[in-house]
Amino acid sequence: MLRFLFLLLTLLLPAPAVADDWTACIAQPAPDFFYVADKGRKLLFQMEERGGQPAAMRQFGCIHGRVEGDKQKEGDLKTPEGVYFITRKITQKLDFMEYGPHAVSLNYPNPADRLRGKTGSGIWLHSKGQPIAGLTTRGCLAIDQHEIREIVHQLKPGTPVIVAEHLAGLPFYGRDSNALPIGAPEPAAVEKTSPAAELPQGKTAVFGKINKEKNDGQTKQDEGAQLSACVHAVDFPIAPAPAYCDVQTVDAPKVLELARRWIEHREARTEGIFEFYDATAWAKASRESFSRKQKRLRGQFQNQKDFTIDRKSLNVLYGPGYWVTSFTESYRLKDGQHRGRRALYWMKDTTGTYRIIGEIRIAQ
Repeated sequence: MLRFLFLLLTLLLPAPAVADDWTACIAQPAPDFFYVADKGRKLLFQMEERGGQPAAMRQFGCIHGRVEGDKQKEGDLKTPEGVYFITRKITQKLDFMEYGPHAVSLNYPNPADRLRGKTGSGIWLHSKGQPIAGLTTRGCLAIDQHEIREIVHQLKPGTPVIVAEHLAGLPFYGRDSNALPIGAPEPAAVEKTSPAAELPQGKTAVFGKINKEKNDGQTKQDEGAQLSACVHAVDFPIAPAPAYCDVQTVDAPKVLELARRWIEHREARTEGIFEFYDATAWAKASRESFSRKQKRLRGQFQNQKDFTIDRKSLNVLYGPGYWVTSFTESYRLKDGQHRGRRALYWMKDTTGTYRIIGEIRIAQ
């Protein structure tokens, strides 16, 4: 009864506020491979590490829920915004016209969603049995079936998928090309061009497109620009990086250092690891009392053998009002070796200190 009352009280606590129309910002170190859905431009970007920084290698037309905005409750037909991970491939027989040939599930609601009282489930990345058009999903993300067939082998459990209203500017790499520089915060309508390594002075490229230059009322297209078969046109200007993206340079190192210290305590199996958690937020975000979490983790200290974390795999992603650090871990149990991806969700507590509100582990 006491445990029930404790959980009931934590569920009634006010949730941290989050801004509308969230713009995703990519911090470093980012994962080597992940996806970002830009709801405003109806695009899905395939992000990969190139030259020590994340770059958009491919883009796909991508539709979302029938109702605009961030998902709040079950049945509102909105697509959630935040940092998610692919959890599994949907193996049951699908309604082909609704979901196409392939679908993977995302971990909605994530711990931050639950802390904010969001409800619902079954958010997938899938395709359609017909060309995608309009906003026709029930809250999922959908791309064309010929495209999902091309990338289904890359949609593995543990792959991050960021969903945002906008994506702040990043270099776009076409196949067999160099990086395009990103430029003006409010680029004009543009045409697509070759992903050349260098652009004429005063020009700025936006995901494979180049700004037009006005002169005495005449619009001039850059001479010598060639169309590229591997770069699709973008119909919307790139979103300028908002002011709060500056937290990357301040908070990202803080969160990474906390994650490194957490890893040290986890590998050493010390009680000091519990200081990294927000006990009250954990109970609401994870649907588990923190005392139960402590008992479960102490049991893992005893039962998991040869526990190791690949520190080189540690990365950080910025969500709407929170951070996510993830890494690859492995350990041995009586039934054999286990390997998976663990993600820690960090949010500031009442003192302004980042603490863990929830975590997920996805077997690989």
